[in-house]
Amino acid sequence: MVIISDATEEDLGEIYRIELESFDNPYPLSLLKAYLYLASVYVVAKENGQVVGYAIGIIQHRVRGHVVSIATAQGYRKKGIGSALLRSLEEAYKQRGCTYSYLEVRVDNEEAIRFYRKNGYLVTYTRKNYYGRGKHAFVMVKPLINKNLE
Repeated sequence: MVIISDATEEDLGEIYRIELESFDNPYPLSLLKAYLYLASVYVVAKENGQVVGYAIGIIQHRVRGHVVSIATAQGYRKKGIGSALLRSLEEAYKQRGCTYSYLEVRVDNEEAIRFYRKNGYLVTYTRKNYYGRGKHAFVMVKPLINKNLE
C-alpha cells in the first residue's frame, strides 16, 4: 500500500536517487533540499517506508500552482503513483485558492506528455529553449475549478 505524505530531510537520499534515475539533467541534492523549505507542497509516496516517488509544487501569485518536479522510481512506474502524487499537488493548490495548475515538459518526452494529458493537462504553448539551446518545452495547463459550478 502506497502512502503519500509530506517530504522530510530523511527522505532526501531516496528522493535524490529517484531524481538521478528519472532525468537527464537532474536537480542537485542541494536544490532538492532547498525546496523542502521553499516549496509550497513537497510530498513523497512511500511503500513499506521506502520512498517510491515524489512531487514538488509552488504556488505563485495565489492563483496558480506550478508543478516543479514529479518522478516515480523505475520499478514503480505505471502503477498510478505518479497520478496520485499529481492529485496531491492539485488538491493542495485548490485548498489554497489556486484556479489552475501548470508545468513544463520537453516537447520530445512523449511518455510524460501522455501522462499529463491522461491527468487532464492540455498543451497551451511552446517555451523555446527552456531546457537549453534547441530543447523546447510545452507548457501544459489544467483548470482546477469548474466555472460552471460557481
